[in-house]
Amino acid sequence: MVSSLTRNWQSFGRRRRRPNYLHVTVGICVAVPMFLVYSSLHCMPNEPALVSIAIFNLLFIFLIFPLEGPLLRKVFLLFSGNIVGLAWYLLQSSFRAASAYYLEVSAFKVIYVVMGPIINLIWIVSVWSLGLSLLAPTQRRSEKEKEGVS
Repeated sequence: MVSSLTRNWQSFGRRRRRPNYLHVTVGICVAVPMFLVYSSLHCMPNEPALVSIAIFNLLFIFLIFPLEGPLLRKVFLLFSGNIVGLAWYLLQSSFRAASAYYLEVSAFKVIYVVMGPIINLIWIVSVWSLGLSLLAPTQRRSEKEKEGVS
């Protein structure tokens, strides 16, 4: 008699997939030069902007790049996410400058400090989820191909 643990191991053992470490390595090799270029730009001296882009890069590389999917699509998504982050901070800094000019309220600075990380999470989560949704058809297609071969 076969125990239930052995039966489950046998039926689900083949579905286990290893992360694609080559894609993670390529992602790191792409993200580091992009980050160095962003840190040298004169239009973005904002340190929280660099921290948020670095957090986005780390999350994106270690959570998206190990998944199945074309490497070129992942690199494009990483690059476009960094561009969205840069545009987000340019828009955010212009909004902060305009509000400081017109409002001149010190309470706005406190609100900005408190709400800044939450506002940063909006673009990070949005771009990350968009990347997941663009890689999902690749996952389903590969599963259908494997079922058709078996």
